[in-house]
Amino acid sequence: MKKIRKFIVVGIVICMALAAAIGEGYSIDKNEQVLVMGAQRDIKAAAEGKLLVFDTLATLDAFGNLLPELAESWDISADGKLWTFFLRRGVKYHDGTAFNAKTAKFAIERAMINAVWAKYVDDIQVVGDHTLKVVFNTYYYPFLRDMASGWRSENFVSPAAVDPPWDPKGKIVKYIGTGPFKLVDYKKDREATLVRNDDYWGKKPKLAKIRWEYTPDPYAQILALKAGELDIIGAPEHHSSVPFMKLAELKADPDFVVSTHSYGRYQVLDFNCHKPPFNDVRVRRALNCAIDRETMVRSLFGNITVPSHVITDPKFIWGPSNITAGYEYNPKRAGELLAEAGWVDTDGNGILDKAGKDFEIELLVPTGEANADMVALVVQSQLKNLGIRLNIKTLTNAWDKRKTGEYDLFLSHSGCLPSIPGGIGIGGKYHSKGGWPFAYHSDELDALIEAAFTTTDQARMRAKCDEIWALLHDANPCIPLYDIKKAVVMNKKVRGFRFGPTMFDMDLSEVVMTR
Repeated sequence: MKKIRKFIVVGIVICMALAAAIGEGYSIDKNEQVLVMGAQRDIKAAAEGKLLVFDTLATLDAFGNLLPELAESWDISADGKLWTFFLRRGVKYHDGTAFNAKTAKFAIERAMINAVWAKYVDDIQVVGDHTLKVVFNTYYYPFLRDMASGWRSENFVSPAAVDPPWDPKGKIVKYIGTGPFKLVDYKKDREATLVRNDDYWGKKPKLAKIRWEYTPDPYAQILALKAGELDIIGAPEHHSSVPFMKLAELKADPDFVVSTHSYGRYQVLDFNCHKPPFNDVRVRRALNCAIDRETMVRSLFGNITVPSHVITDPKFIWGPSNITAGYEYNPKRAGELLAEAGWVDTDGNGILDKAGKDFEIELLVPTGEANADMVALVVQSQLKNLGIRLNIKTLTNAWDKRKTGEYDLFLSHSGCLPSIPGGIGIGGKYHSKGGWPFAYHSDELDALIEAAFTTTDQARMRAKCDEIWALLHDANPCIPLYDIKKAVVMNKKVRGFRFGPTMFDMDLSEVVMTR
């Protein structure tokens, strides 16, 4: 009996050790396909992480065309006010709840709580198990594009995973979607473990498991990759989290594979247009003339990327195709504009001043922005030549300060798919009802934006977009710098990674780990 008890105790200890190992996200099967991914954001704060767990009604291809996902097809009435969705059958949430018209209605109702387009919706009708009608009072063109955004994908959480259950305003208590992976272990701002959803309705991943390692510092990511602690970096970000300055070194290492891809998303310096000195368009124009993008990009990044001279990439479907002359380096014109605005060096100290105040401004940089350190120093140097003192501040809470207007310049990005590119959509950066309260806004711009994306006439939409871009280009709401190519670096044992069609997507469906 003593021997039996001893074996039982040993068995319990072994089982507890195995359970602990699984709880910590580590595989006990050496042959299991596990990808360890370094990420700058917590998985629940990253659109890319959400899209591993959640699906959306539709998705987009690389050109912005809508493709079916949870909705197999849809019809839109001639006046654009009735959208009928025919939903995919046989889909289940990770908790076994069936996806159908009732759960799709729940997802749209959740999305409407914070959506600028909620005012356009009159009713959502369940007309069959897998047929849903959304009744609009005004046509809203970007509806499906907004719903396809990775940021909003968690609206497609299981209705049983919120508290109270089935309450569109309920708090998410379990991260349960219909996506290709299930979240099985989560430690906020540390790590997460996902396992393959073997009941997935779509193409099933080859990976059995993903470990999402929260590593906000880009240089720490590189060190962890070299140490074998991470398999891939740069993939779960919608910008370049791998510093361009390190790419040549990483490419030269035979243990790694480096890939880059352009999504037409530009690095920009956003002006706070609601307070001096940048509430004066002459000053904003002057700074756009003061930055030598060509020298900056070639000296820092070589041939990795290209300078940008307009607010966002003209290749996008509603992009600035009518802007033929972009912002160009012209320091003489910059000086003239600043003088017109009253900024001159009256005391000979090399810094412009006005009404007894030096031209001193602050550039706010979010922590973890790859390339920001070098870019900020170049901008600082170029503005100093013009007589402007630029102070650089890098903060972890920079995005919070952006919302409260505690900045003069903010290092950010132009918009990109799946939403209306360049921030010109309803609720976008340049719409006063959007989430950028200190960006450039005007009543005229609001009217143009709302007219553009509530018309069913595509020619009228294009004409209104052209007016929007002409107005914005003249207003100089930001300083575009260069195309942020997304860089992904992986251990050579990682095979099958592909860039997704939008900057929020990772195509991991074919990824395998070779030995």
